[in-house]
Order: sequence, then structure tokens, then C-alpha cells
Amino acid sequence: MFAKVTLVGNLGRDPEMRYLPDGQAVTNLNIACNRRWNDKESGQTKEEVSWFRVSVWGAQAEAANQYLARGRQVLVEG
Repeated sequence: MFAKVTLVGNLGRDPEMRYLPDGQAVTNLNIACNRRWNDKESGQTKEEVSWFRVSVWGAQAEAANQYLARGRQVLVEG
């Protein structure tokens, strides 16, 4: 079985990077994904925000920490 997830959203805060005892970099991201739709009953536009926590490892973790900041739009696949 194989599952793939694609997230497109904005960073809710600055990335948080740390190094493991073996020297490997890990960066944690908080991504907000917005969903908008029109309610069929009332006709009003509604919005929902879902939050996702993502961990990035190795060289990508260092690049994410260097180039990303709060509010930036990101696309994550995994």
C-alpha cells in the first residue's frame, strides 16, 4: 500500500531547526491550509483552516530553515 500527501499552505511560524546527537538536522514546520466554500443552505462563504506539522530531515532541513519564514507559502509532498 502506498499513500502520497500534497500540502499547499502558509507557514504559521518560523521553522524550528535542531540537530540530533548524530549531527543530522531536523526542521519542524507548521503549515496552515485554508479551505473556502459556499454553504448551499445559507449561500454564505465559509472558511476552514487545517494545521499540519511537518518534519524535514537532512540537507533539506537546513535549506528550509535558511529560506523559509512565517507567512511564506509552501508546497510539501510526502
